[in-house]
Amino acid sequence: MPATVRRLELTPSERRAATRINTALSLMPRLKVDGWRLEAGQWASTTFGGAAQTITAAGLRRRGVRVETLRIPSPDGGVPLRILHPPRPPRGVVLDMHGGGWVVGSAGLNDHLNADLAAKTGLAVVSVDYRLLSESRGVLLQHAIADCAAAGRWLVDHAAARFGTMDLFLSGQSAGGHLAALTAMSLRDEDRLGAFRGCVFLYGVFDLSGTPSVRGAGRDTLLLNGPTMAADLARLLPDRDEAGRRAPDVSPLYAPMRDLPPALFIAGDLDPLRDDSRLMADAWSTAASAERVEVPLAPHGFVHFGGPLAARTLEDIRLWLDRTVPG
Repeated sequence: MPATVRRLELTPSERRAATRINTALSLMPRLKVDGWRLEAGQWASTTFGGAAQTITAAGLRRRGVRVETLRIPSPDGGVPLRILHPPRPPRGVVLDMHGGGWVVGSAGLNDHLNADLAAKTGLAVVSVDYRLLSESRGVLLQHAIADCAAAGRWLVDHAAARFGTMDLFLSGQSAGGHLAALTAMSLRDEDRLGAFRGCVFLYGVFDLSGTPSVRGAGRDTLLLNGPTMAADLARLLPDRDEAGRRAPDVSPLYAPMRDLPPALFIAGDLDPLRDDSRLMADAWSTAASAERVEVPLAPHGFVHFGGPLAARTLEDIRLWLDRTVPG
């Protein structure tokens, strides 16, 4: 049975605001994942990451959100986690994977989103600072996948003692949606997914061979470089052909769909990755309830750009989580 589909209806003022944001985005360089751009992106992430966290520190305090950082053990030397604790004992815990094309970003750069989530829902948010892909350091996609799976195992083993709850959720944006979905499949195969009550995927990537909307992306695509998207995905796994990039260990769309929790999928009409959400939601719905929200005039990454589309979508996620938390 296909996923339930719900489309946001926009007011004229919301449409005007979205159009203004998109006009500004159309003037920006498009993001690509290749060679020196990959390394330069990591330099920018490292350079500005600390400043971004400092800027949000006062906002965290105003919301009553406490920050904890720790490094959990893993076979590869440990995985850093950034935990945002809500003002009161948590009702549950969200394990979150940030976006950034697998090559940029950090858990701290999502503070402005995760702090609101913690303060308004009473859920703790555990963000994973997984290893970013690097040609010079030899960090591969499999390393990021392994880090997120290790964080999932740690949360299952320690949630009751650390947070006083075993009501767990998985979430991820863009590349983080890809990593969150693979984490769900890994935990399911290890019989560890039972404590997870739901998953939230924002414009995730679920097929590294390229869905139809990725292959058809043009030069007018916002934020992402449409004409090179399929090739950019292929660069993530240079040792695999197209069939290999469809393997379930790297493309969760092709993993067995069984024993999964409910899931919420969100994608914008202007996102070249929209077919990933459409196809994955329908596949997921064969194993559990799945809802897909279509957001008009929304490009990839739109919740980070502000405006009414971001506000309405984030509120939608909070309401879905509130409904899904037991009791």
